[in-house]
Amino acid sequence: MSSSPAGIRGLGIAVAALALSLTACSSGTGTSGTGTSDARATEQLVPPEQALRRMDVLLDESLADVRPALRYWDDNPDAVEQFAKGLDEHSLGYAEANRRRHITTRIAPAKYDTLLDMVERGWRAKGYTVTRTTSTPPTSVATAPDGAGVGITVHSSGTIDIAAHVAPVPVVRGAFGTPTPVPTMPNGNPDDVPQYDDPFWST
Repeated sequence: MSSSPAGIRGLGIAVAALALSLTACSSGTGTSGTGTSDARATEQLVPPEQALRRMDVLLDESLADVRPALRYWDDNPDAVEQFAKGLDEHSLGYAEANRRRHITTRIAPAKYDTLLDMVERGWRAKGYTVTRTTSTPPTSVATAPDGAGVGITVHSSGTIDIAAHVAPVPVVRGAFGTPTPVPTMPNGNPDDVPQYDDPFWST
């Protein structure tokens, strides 16, 4: 059974927040404690097309060392406008682009650590800084050398997704990129339930 959309979004936001925090520390483009806009971030906005390509690379690199290969589908990307923290909650003038890859191969709980080990090994080989949480089920996030972030989350329902994050990008009103159809359940929610068995991963 899939977790509720709210639950997935909640976990996804937590992973995004941690990845963005690591990104800020790595690139030095975080906001100050006074909530003022970061000039470097607004001056060096990543063009949307470049951000889309970068997120696709992050997702592909995350699975490059995973064998046997997994089945998946990619959700449409979005861009979340960033705001200063504190009393003066104004827009910082940029957004964070996100894209999520849903794993549709059934992964047995006994193979969760094996999967994360393979993903992390691939990240480290490419110079990523990797952090695995102590949560159950596990989550792992990484920051690429260019400051982009990516994370893999195993949800309590057994669904697994990989989320890529690139910032700063321009604030876009409406779709970020060209929307494409995604698998959906009868109720209209995205169908992220793993449904394909694999002799290695599913047992």
